[in-house]
Amino acid sequence: MGQVSITDLAAAAGVSPSTVSRALQDHPRISPARRQAIQALAQQMGYRPSQVARSLVTGRTRTLGVVITDVTDPFVAEVMKGAELASRESGYTLLFASSDRDPNREIEALQLLLDRQVDGMILISGRAGRRYAELRNAGEGGIADWPLVLINNEYAGPGIYSVRMDNAAGAHEAVSFLRRSGHRRIAFVAGPQGGRSSAERLAGYRQAIAANGLEPAGEIVVAGAGLLEDGPRALEALLDQADPPTAVLCYNDLAAIGLLAAAARAGIRVPDDLAVIGYDNIPLSAFCVPALTTVDQPKEQMGRSAVIMCLQALAGEQVRNVVLKGRLILRDSAGQWS
Repeated sequence: MGQVSITDLAAAAGVSPSTVSRALQDHPRISPARRQAIQALAQQMGYRPSQVARSLVTGRTRTLGVVITDVTDPFVAEVMKGAELASRESGYTLLFASSDRDPNREIEALQLLLDRQVDGMILISGRAGRRYAELRNAGEGGIADWPLVLINNEYAGPGIYSVRMDNAAGAHEAVSFLRRSGHRRIAFVAGPQGGRSSAERLAGYRQAIAANGLEPAGEIVVAGAGLLEDGPRALEALLDQADPPTAVLCYNDLAAIGLLAAAARAGIRVPDDLAVIGYDNIPLSAFCVPALTTVDQPKEQMGRSAVIMCLQALAGEQVRNVVLKGRLILRDSAGQWS
């Protein structure tokens, strides 16, 4: 049997299709008794409303678009999990596209999802800056057409909101722990160039260097991109120092895990020769050898918050930006703790 239509329901109930439509929408012009009877018949016959038809009436598709940097990134997967759960609970569906860490492809992906008539947009670790606002202004109908929520980024503009970490505080806590553990030469492996999170974590690293009485001239910052491949390059750069560091904070867990692997191949003992701390607390970090000390980000909460903010904006409610706090998860890669 094919999909049951409103016409099928009308024939079975002996009423007009318009009457069935009103009953299914709880229209006040339909008596409660008839409304209940038609709704019960619809359930019995397995009727499912057409989302396309509903969107024509309401002007909403009940879908949200999500642009991600990389489908293989474990951090992204955890954020998406929270977003998917929150959207499902609210009766929404997510459509996603990947930018492959390219700002130009990010804008293309965003435009692609807008062409699918999504009601709102979420960008995870976006990198296209002011182009968000330019795209929203260029849309038919103007700036208020769709809300945009940035995760791990921030941009001031009407209809643009953010969910982000206090990245500087997390990095500060990690470096301060290393200093309390006796380290004086502490390095930082940076993230993507131009990325807000990387800049904020670098700022937190530098603030902690100064706050803990370490010489700013002793800063060791190594370029990176937040990838596993950063590890071998970062380790080589650290070992090339005239006075190599005894501890390192990495922009994220992927870079830290790559560094752990490179250290093992080079015969460098972690944490005895080099203490290592990551950032994100992805699931794999607990299963490294040694297990990775890391700054935890509430990733599922970030995804949930972004969906809730989108829906608040669509409902015309006041939306407040969200800043979440991380916490240091102490494991084996950074040595003993009291």
